[in-house]
Amino acid sequence: MVYRQKGLDYGADFLDIAATGEADAWAVGERTFGTDGHEALLVHWDGERWRRLTKELPKQARHVTLTKVDASDPGNVWVIAEDKEGGESGLLHFDGRRWSFIPDPVVTSEGDTASPSEVVALGGGQVWALGGGWARHFDGQRWSSQAIPIATYAAVAVSPQDIWAVGEVDPRPDDAYAQSEPAVARFDGRTWRRVPLPAPSLPAPSESAPSEPAPSEPGSAPPGSVDSRVSAVLAVAADDVWAVGGYETSDGAFRPLSYRWNGTAWRAVAIEGGQLTGIARDSGGVVWVASRRSVSEDAKDTYRLLAEAGGRWSRVTPPAPVTAMTALPGGKPLWAIGRDAITEYR
Repeated sequence: MVYRQKGLDYGADFLDIAATGEADAWAVGERTFGTDGHEALLVHWDGERWRRLTKELPKQARHVTLTKVDASDPGNVWVIAEDKEGGESGLLHFDGRRWSFIPDPVVTSEGDTASPSEVVALGGGQVWALGGGWARHFDGQRWSSQAIPIATYAAVAVSPQDIWAVGEVDPRPDDAYAQSEPAVARFDGRTWRRVPLPAPSLPAPSESAPSEPAPSEPGSAPPGSVDSRVSAVLAVAADDVWAVGGYETSDGAFRPLSYRWNGTAWRAVAIEGGQLTGIARDSGGVVWVASRRSVSEDAKDTYRLLAEAGGRWSRVTPPAPVTAMTALPGGKPLWAIGRDAITEYR
């Protein structure tokens, strides 16, 4: 079933979604008004309908872009609020009764504030806010800081002592022409450490069956790639974690990157498709991956869903654009967002 929020006929763009139960889910993004600015987009699912929240938000967060959302339970919801026009950015927190605004907690050596790119909500009101080389943890009372050896785009917690972050690294910071490399880091309860990725596995000439990666330098970006990164992660269990992303070729085509953790090491998995932007697992054990094949949002087959079951991949054309997904521990429902639509799969 596809939901489109009433009153958002123009400029709506959902960017992330999270759910804690069949009657509690959150989707965030922004609504733009051409050159006249934008406003925060926050909607909540109560088990019957999606309802847009505006007056409930603090004034500082009503005209910003809400980029990421995560929740451990209905009383611990965290959202990144980014003001792209130079205003005040920060975090939003919902404690089950009201929303509060927390200004960006990180100040760089140059005196500038640094916005997080991902949040991971944990039980007890805890949260991790992750950014480019830094990580901030809130234990329910106070914030503490740690270094993280990657620029983070997404993260997932297996437990409070086992958290995966995915993104990219700049292998040669002094080289302005060096291309980024996909990267993952793991929190072991004490520190964040980078975990090596294997060489990318290129898809077979036929259709999307997994294949063994061609030998090359471990962790390196594909030859000729641009903006190579991992942008979504799924934890099925401590010994079963997926990380997906993609890169752009020199001729402007989108290509996928996919890896799977077996408890000991990451292995590359070949998938046929474009950039992989979202991943979730349904109640039947099927892993769903959102794929974007073109930079043009209006091109035919720009958005696709790839489904993996028993080592075999299939393609599905979604009824609406899909860029990110989430599912409950039991797998139902599976929610997907993309552009101005929220799609429910059962």
